[in-house]
This record gives sequence, C-alpha cells and structure tokens, in this order.
Amino acid sequence: MVRNGPVASRGRSRWWPFGGKSNRRRGLTPAATAAVPRATVGPEPTRRAPPRRSWRDRLRLVGLVATVGALGTAIWGGHRWLTRSAHFAIRELRLPTLRHANAEDLRARTNVNQGDNLFALDLHAVERELAGDPWVKRAHVYRELPATLVLDVEEREPACLVALGPLYLADARGEIFKRAAVDEGAGLPIVTGVARDLYVDDRETSQALVREALAAIALFSDGKRPTLGEAHIDAAMGVTLYTVEGVGVRLGRGDEPTLRSRLARLDLAWRALDSSSEKPRLFIVDQQAHPERVIVRLASR
Repeated sequence: MVRNGPVASRGRSRWWPFGGKSNRRRGLTPAATAAVPRATVGPEPTRRAPPRRSWRDRLRLVGLVATVGALGTAIWGGHRWLTRSAHFAIRELRLPTLRHANAEDLRARTNVNQGDNLFALDLHAVERELAGDPWVKRAHVYRELPATLVLDVEEREPACLVALGPLYLADARGEIFKRAAVDEGAGLPIVTGVARDLYVDDRETSQALVREALAAIALFSDGKRPTLGEAHIDAAMGVTLYTVEGVGVRLGRGDEPTLRSRLARLDLAWRALDSSSEKPRLFIVDQQAHPERVIVRLASR
C-alpha cells in the first residue's frame, strides 16, 4: 500500500519491497506545482466536432451556385450576341473635316472595313494606328450605336520649316513631325542654324532653339514690316531674321520687352532709309555696349 506522505511507522519500512524511503512516491508540494508549466498540468483541450450543415444551408449553397452559373451564362450569351449580331455591323467611318491629313490614308490605317462588328473592335489599337500618321496630334475613337465608328482626330498645325539638310515641318512647340513635301511648306518661314546632329543627340535643346526663332518671327510679324522668309538661330548670337527680299535683322536674344524695344528702333531706322535712296542689307539692333544705337550695313550698288 502506497501513501502520499511519510510512512506511518519505522518498522513497516523494513518489509517495503521497492527499496528505501528515497524511492517512495511523494506528492507534489505547492512550490513544485508552481514550477511546472501550465501546459503540462492543465487539462487536455477537448476537440469539438465540426457542426453539421442543415438542409437549409445546403439549399442556399446550391442556389448560390445556380445563380452564379446563370449569370455567367447570361454574360457569355450577351457578349456573343453583341460581337456577332448583324445589327452592330459597321456601316460608316466618320472623320472630321481635315486640313492636312489624308482621309483615305487614315481609314486605311484603322484596318476597319464596313461590315465588321462594332463591339469586336479594339478601340485602343485603332487609336494607336491613327497616331502613327505624322499629321495626327491626338486621336480618339468611339462607337456611335448602332453602326458608326467615329474617328475624332486632332491635326498638327505646321508653324515653320526647319532645315536639317532636307526641309522638315515643325509645329509651334518646335517639334519636328514630318519631312516636308513640295507643296506643304508654302508660305512658311524657314528656320536655319539647327544642326542635324544636335537634333538627333539632344532633341529638347533643338526644339527650344526652334521655339526661340518662332517667338522672334511672331514679334517681327506683329507690325507693318516686310514678310519674313528665314530665321537663323545661333546658340551664341541669337536670332537673325531675313526678309523675302534678303534684308537681314540681327535681333539677338532677350525677353519680349527687350526684343520689342529693339524692333521699335529698327522701325525708326528703316523709315529713315526709305526716305533716301540707300538700300539696307543688314540691321544690327542687339548692341550691348550702346543699346540705343542701330548699325546699318548698306547693300552694294
């Protein structure tokens, strides 16, 4: 018989078959119980069986699956009807009135034919194809039900010709967008002085030079002055303008008020020469040391 505590009498320990007192089972003291981790002395957690689904839950799940399947079938059927129905076959490609771009070229770029389904088209792909035309600045394509595809195109407007060996068209931002055909640059001034290598290596700087030349052209043309034919831009000297008769005006560089002041002095000098028989060849109005002076080089007789 084993007891959780000291043996009742000393004589009983003699016949105890399992050895001396050191081998007896002893009860845990409160200090020892506190030293044992809670996980080893606590009761083992009970496992709960998963709840069984009721017939109502199963019915709801079946209904949800059926609803999703029906919705997917409806979407698939609707898409199939939209992309195959003859009701949405294209009968018109509408373009705005164009000044420069060729309407037939733009229609050919879209690769869209009459009879194609309106909803089977990739509108973004059509816009990318239209943007590949050099005359197109922006393109927006949209559907007009039931059978019209609208090609909303914004054209570039040429502001000048730029001499890079051959002549190229550039817009008001100085962006060169296409090589000029024979009749495309009629009436436009030519900007010279922009090196082709510079344009290839540093397009931003080249465009800034073209814009500077265009600003000088606009200021010069803002009065009753002769028609310009060329604007030469130099990174150091600035802008020199040439009329269609070949008279040069070295305007230089500066902000708008400075350039307007120089043009006002130019007008005074030019009117003074008109009253004489002398013909000017070059006006220099960008003097730094004596900004009030105008140097005039006369044409040789």
